[in-house]
Amino acid sequence: MNEQTRKLGSLQVGDTLPTLQTGSISRHTIALYAAGSSDLNPIHTDIDFAKNKAGLSDVIVHGMFVMGYLAKIGTENAPAGAIRRIKTQFRAMTNVGDNLHCIGKVTDKKTHDGATILTWALAATRQSDGVVVATGEIDIAVGAA
Repeated sequence: MNEQTRKLGSLQVGDTLPTLQTGSISRHTIALYAAGSSDLNPIHTDIDFAKNKAGLSDVIVHGMFVMGYLAKIGTENAPAGAIRRIKTQFRAMTNVGDNLHCIGKVTDKKTHDGATILTWALAATRQSDGVVVATGEIDIAVGAA
């Protein structure tokens, strides 16, 4: 059992995980994500479309970009292959320039087939106004699978 596995196994319900910050999300970052994901929906890439067709003040960040940061809480805090399930709900739009504060908290701990299964509640919050833009859960298996 390595140190990371020992540390995860000692987590208890109510414990929090290290937070992640996105930094200010730029149009350039959104464009790179659009190209890399092949999600070229103009609501993410075309300011005129976002304003004139969607009634927004600017393009918006891809929901899956935000989900990726929530998933990163799992990948940065658990061994490779430990993620068993992840789900996300998008609650509000993420805008150009937003800086997201992403958190995880242990909400359940159980044993199944010799492994400890930890469930973490996840949330991404806009730092500018405290609005939660996405929530979710992730299950992590620690030990024998």
